[in-house]
Amino acid sequence: MLKFRHIPPTQFLKGFEAAARLESFSRAAEEVGLTQSAISHQMRLLEGQIGQPLFLRIGREVRLTDAGRDYHRTVRRCLELMEEGYRRLEPYRKPGSVVIYAPRDFSRRWLLPRLPALKAAAPACEPWLDTSGVPVDFETMEVDIAIMHAHEPPPGCESLLIARDRVSPVAAPALAATLNEPADLLRAPLIHDEGPVGWADWLGHMDIETAAVWKGANFSDSDIALAAAELGQGVALASALLAEAAIAAGTLVQPFAAAIGSPRAWYALSSEGRLRDADVRDTWRWLEGLAEAA
Repeated sequence: MLKFRHIPPTQFLKGFEAAARLESFSRAAEEVGLTQSAISHQMRLLEGQIGQPLFLRIGREVRLTDAGRDYHRTVRRCLELMEEGYRRLEPYRKPGSVVIYAPRDFSRRWLLPRLPALKAAAPACEPWLDTSGVPVDFETMEVDIAIMHAHEPPPGCESLLIARDRVSPVAAPALAATLNEPADLLRAPLIHDEGPVGWADWLGHMDIETAAVWKGANFSDSDIALAAAELGQGVALASALLAEAAIAAGTLVQPFAAAIGSPRAWYALSSEGRLRDADVRDTWRWLEGLAEAA
């Protein structure tokens, strides 16, 4: 069975979108670079293919029918999606492009501050960070290196342990100054995220009763949780790796040194085929150097 048999030629759709938006065949013709008669002819062919009128023709003006308005919404979404897809191809045309898939929190808090160091270590590398969060498949996707937060790396790929994860409380300096001992956290606003280690785990490690630790704001994104802590909205239980730059900058403070381990670690993944590329290999070696330092 023939797929997509109801989809008209793309030039018809571009002309229709312009005519629908501008309510004029002549202005649509100017926009797409055709004559008014050509646009008018295309619209009649389009209406013939669809089997119903899309425009009401009133003198020199045109108005969409109800069916035309409905179809215009669909056509506009599809054209915008095609345009976005084309723009996403641009990095593939760049020499030295290295596609790095990484979680948003890792990219924002750990990788982004280190991009200048990556460029210094691998000058020809042009990093492309993808934080879409889609499952990575090296066989079917254009991905060179992936970062994951997991109990262990998946089989069948090259892996590099960047760092074991440890978590501890962090807060803005003013709030941290009010915390003299760990038990003070029970009276402080707490920030929760969806990490594998929660406040009950840390307070339990400190032999503190945890009956009241469920209060406070919850965030599904660790980066946003840390941002809330930087704004003084509460104390976050943060990954040492993700909070490192903020602590160094002084926007976050560790009121207590005690940290507990997480069952997850940060790994870099790649494939043997991807690592044959010189720029990908240079990026991997840069990550190896950071992992050794960690």
